[in-house]
Amino acid sequence: MIIGNGLVAAGFSPYAGREEFLIFASGVSDSKHCSAVDFERERNLLTGALEKNPGKRFVYFGTASVADPDLRETPYIRHKIAMEELVRTHAAAFHIFRVSNLAGVSANPNTVLNFLYAHISQGRPFELWTHSERNIIDLADVFQIADHILRKNLFANRTIAIANEKNYAVRYIVKCIEAFTGRTAIYTERAKGSAFQIDISDIQPICRSLGIRFGEDYLPHLLEKYYAGKKKNHPAK
Repeated sequence: MIIGNGLVAAGFSPYAGREEFLIFASGVSDSKHCSAVDFERERNLLTGALEKNPGKRFVYFGTASVADPDLRETPYIRHKIAMEELVRTHAAAFHIFRVSNLAGVSANPNTVLNFLYAHISQGRPFELWTHSERNIIDLADVFQIADHILRKNLFANRTIAIANEKNYAVRYIVKCIEAFTGRTAIYTERAKGSAFQIDISDIQPICRSLGIRFGEDYLPHLLEKYYAGKKKNHPAK
């Protein structure tokens, strides 16, 4: 059973018919421009799902951005932590996956890659935080890792981070997109942001067993995988 219709819900579609699980994949889609109304909508939906499905293994997606000192005190992060606590308090069996920035097929303009790709490919200016980092992982890899955990019932009633083993400086992400599109980004630099580390020690053996490797070509591969079709509409200049 899946609640939600966005990127994560689509990625976990194989669980649509698995009645022993409830995949809660409906949340706030724009972490930077969300309101109290958005938070209350998710809280009500989550509370109702927990009350109506006491016998299911509950899967909730938190955010690995709790490790980012620039974001951890934002209303969005505080909200996500509060939702995690709801799950811990009310679900008899649960898995909380704190995922990082996802790459996948999504119309959401607010994902890291969608935002930067659109601005660079369309010649739109943006602000670049020179010290900022982002952790990007393929939704397909998140599904493989989570599916392995769920099928084997590993880390029951725990909170696990699912993320890339490395963060990328935003400047590096921009350079990769510039190389991919053949366009020069237009941005204003701001000396803001900070480095941070996500602890993925729990999933590293799983990544090795599944053959998931976060090598030097990981980000360029994601661009080719998810943006090759879009590049045809934005020829290089």
